[in-house]
Amino acid sequence: MQVNCKLGTRLTLMSSALFALGLMGTQTVYAQTAAGDELVVYGIFDREETIVRVPASVDVLEAELLDSLAVVHPAEALNGLSGVNIHRGSGQEHLTALRSPVLTGGAGAGSFLYLEGGVPLRAAGFANVNGLFEGGTEFAKAIEVFKGPGPAQYGSNAVHGLINIEAKDVLGANVLRLMAGEDGYLSAMSSVRLGKFRLSTSVVSDDGFREESGYDQQKFQLRYQNELGDWAVDWLSSFNNLNQETAGFIQGEEAYRDDVVRFTNPNPEAFRDGKSYRTQARFSRAIGDNTLSLTPYARRAELRFLCHFVPGQALEENAHSSIGLQSAYFGKNFNIGADVEYTEGTLYEFQSNPSQFSFVQGLHYDYDVSAFVGAAYAQKNFQITEHTILDLGVRAEFTEYNYDNNATDGQSGRFIRVADRTDQFTTITPKLSLLHSLSDGNTLYFRAARGSRAPQTTDLYSVQLNQLAGEADVETLDSLEIGFKGQFGRVKTDIAIFSQWKDNFFFRNANGFNVVDGKTRHEGIEASFDIPLSTWFTVSGSGTLAKHSYDFSLDEGSAANTIVKGNRVDTAPDTLATLRAMATPNTNSAIGLEWRHVGAYFTNPGNTAEYRGHDIFVLRGRYDLNSHFGLFGRIDNLFDTDYADRADFAFGNERYFPGRPRTLFLGLTSSF
Repeated sequence: MQVNCKLGTRLTLMSSALFALGLMGTQTVYAQTAAGDELVVYGIFDREETIVRVPASVDVLEAELLDSLAVVHPAEALNGLSGVNIHRGSGQEHLTALRSPVLTGGAGAGSFLYLEGGVPLRAAGFANVNGLFEGGTEFAKAIEVFKGPGPAQYGSNAVHGLINIEAKDVLGANVLRLMAGEDGYLSAMSSVRLGKFRLSTSVVSDDGFREESGYDQQKFQLRYQNELGDWAVDWLSSFNNLNQETAGFIQGEEAYRDDVVRFTNPNPEAFRDGKSYRTQARFSRAIGDNTLSLTPYARRAELRFLCHFVPGQALEENAHSSIGLQSAYFGKNFNIGADVEYTEGTLYEFQSNPSQFSFVQGLHYDYDVSAFVGAAYAQKNFQITEHTILDLGVRAEFTEYNYDNNATDGQSGRFIRVADRTDQFTTITPKLSLLHSLSDGNTLYFRAARGSRAPQTTDLYSVQLNQLAGEADVETLDSLEIGFKGQFGRVKTDIAIFSQWKDNFFFRNANGFNVVDGKTRHEGIEASFDIPLSTWFTVSGSGTLAKHSYDFSLDEGSAANTIVKGNRVDTAPDTLATLRAMATPNTNSAIGLEWRHVGAYFTNPGNTAEYRGHDIFVLRGRYDLNSHFGLFGRIDNLFDTDYADRADFAFGNERYFPGRPRTLFLGLTSSF
């Protein structure tokens, strides 16, 4: 059982910061529309909440904004939010950071919770670092981002934060969109109402700007909303298929600046094929003044890919199937619930290539895992004074894995196949917040919360040298946060200051070996703003200043991997920023310029290699032909800057995923 007692320290420091915060109010949310000019959180909670009334850092990207951005990859929209830094890989690959470094492996898969309609896209112990490509972001009504440990409704993987995708309502407008770009990019999206149903589809083909780096992806989603007697029914089913030719890392000091190298693909044999199927139905009904909600669901995910990022390039095939039920009973000031889920998963890894170092030819792993997760939570708020609300919550979660090794026990190079075993984990995650409403309608909040996750099944059973079976333990993040939300004149503002401590951090070093029992600290300030300077010109943006550091020391025998307490965590820039200027000279047209800044960051735990950071610009425009049809366009990387979407250091080499050069996209959209 994992119960830590750090939460609640350093309150004096945070109180001082709260006083300072009251003097700063100059930043705001990324976009604000709808519902009385206040953004509404749709799916993270069991009922709609306006952002200004949520005592936590939450952002909502609504359909109007998503459509105007015309994103090719979800990172293009999400990286405009403070505290968010998603590294794009090849095709649809990506690694995520929410108030964190950009994390890889089990840490990258297990530290962020991806949901659709409030239901996780994957089972908690079988997550995917590239999980966003399985969601219906192309036809979303909204994408919601909760930064810091999630609310009591969510458990494992909602450690650093969560991202929820909300599908378009059945009764919304019909939408069609065609888009084409350089390097063979073509996409078609439709979302149309069919009686009580909405059918949404997305088909994308991209040849890629690097050699043999194209992908094809298809997504289908069906939503049904209706009243059946006393029950409101909201049913959602989705299918995703990805076939990708993957371009590997280019290597060498600042190789992304070399035109001879950056368009090449050192791993033309690499690929990623993934399929996912999900269905879920929320049944809700009123019981007096309260509501009962039941959400059964089922999912299947399959993934097959070549591990191009390590020597040996083994083939991995994994899959899992789940059934589960979310239940909640809630009213105006309380929410109680229980969740259960059962999953069966498999993993097979085989290296056909000759042995390289400890990456040996032959079978690495072949195992099955069944998992059971049961959880209960409670949350209640109390009106302390006329203007102050205290919110208390707690979640208890039990996880059991039953592991069955289908190969012989023992060691093969760096890979260790452990004997059959059962592992159990219990986590308790308390939450506390205070929300104070000011006389002008603005709000101040304080939040103390814990996030925990049971280890990923790969952390436990894809064991490597220097690691023992069952050694990975529950990862815990304790967080303190203060914030301000509101408006000064026409300036809409949102600021958050946070401090976080993580225990049992399980990660991979620059030689690909697993490190257990790490400790890290994460401190920073996030701010965003929206300023309508006139009826036709608006400036908005966000900024993050943060420090992510190791809170322990470890001598690994090489400068790249030796950690000294206080070293910066790799792939964690101190500064992130986005600035947008949008002009709408008339109701039929708009043009905007966006600046994206990523600061310098170290690329290995020893802080011996560094990426210098980058600044790129995106130009966007639209022109409405009539009330139903419109043209839009964008130029990515307007000044054709040489930069890296991801910089990395591994196995003694600096390596990069180069960023796309200047690229033009044009499209036609219709709404009716």
